[in-house]
Amino acid sequence: MRNLICPLSGSSEVILIEKIKVKDIINIYKKQLKFDVSEEFKEVKEIGFYHCLDSDLRFFFPLVIGSEAFYEKLQQFDWYYMDNKPEYEYAKQFVKDSDVVLEIGSGKGAFLKKLSTNNYVGLEFSREATNIAAKEGICIQNESIQTHAIKNLNTYDVVCAFQVLEHVEEVYSFIESSTLCLKPGGLLIYSIPSVDSFSKYVSNFILDMPPHHVTRWSDKALQNIACYFTLEPVEIWHEPLQLIHKKLYAEAVIKNSFFSFFKKPHKNIDKSFTNKVVNGFSKIISQFTASGLTSYELMPRGISVTSVYRKVKK
Repeated sequence: MRNLICPLSGSSEVILIEKIKVKDIINIYKKQLKFDVSEEFKEVKEIGFYHCLDSDLRFFFPLVIGSEAFYEKLQQFDWYYMDNKPEYEYAKQFVKDSDVVLEIGSGKGAFLKKLSTNNYVGLEFSREATNIAAKEGICIQNESIQTHAIKNLNTYDVVCAFQVLEHVEEVYSFIESSTLCLKPGGLLIYSIPSVDSFSKYVSNFILDMPPHHVTRWSDKALQNIACYFTLEPVEIWHEPLQLIHKKLYAEAVIKNSFFSFFKKPHKNIDKSFTNKVVNGFSKIISQFTASGLTSYELMPRGISVTSVYRKVKK
């Protein structure tokens, strides 16, 4: 497609993986989550799923981003905003008591409660989350990182965003602004779903598609961030499989085994009769398989990955 470029690298070296009909996304939302997302897509009828050969980023185009009303609907589910996340426990080891911390997409400020520092600022678009945080005395500002960076160059020791980057339309300016806010030698921490996890084998995984997620990140894509900004990679960490995802993981393994045997390609949206049959079979077998995942040694990597960078001192 002419003028189609990667939102991270700006490269036009992209290949189409799959075309997805918007009406199929809308129907799956109605079936799985019982609400209508048709207004989010406006006039868009079809979305492509692409792979950038330069950055290794996977992304959807057009980049249809969910509105505040869309996220308010998701917030009605208890599982959507969790106060305890493995990435919080991992990330807090990089934060010293004296550090000045900026969290992008801070929600109610759950990560702050894991820290000892009082030098914290959160950025959040959700007015409901901002109001809840304000009642607890947590400093949350209702603005974008791009706007915040203009007034706060070289201000923070740590800038972090947990489960935010995959929702962002302007990927390059988001990362650039995050970096500009950091002091030289400061740390940037992103936690996102990993395309290197089992989740890429889950068809009709509606929350990993627009208008919710618009990019998918491999370890290679995360490492390549350092190629485009004044950053050096420090560490990449994958969470272990979470208990809530055990059955989903077991279903994906069983289903992928069948698909591999019959040489059937995996699709983001799969409405085929074969998929329905294999799905039903996988759900039954996974009841037993998931129950066998009882120890840390048996657990594979989970869905989330956390990547840490250091701002290069010039």
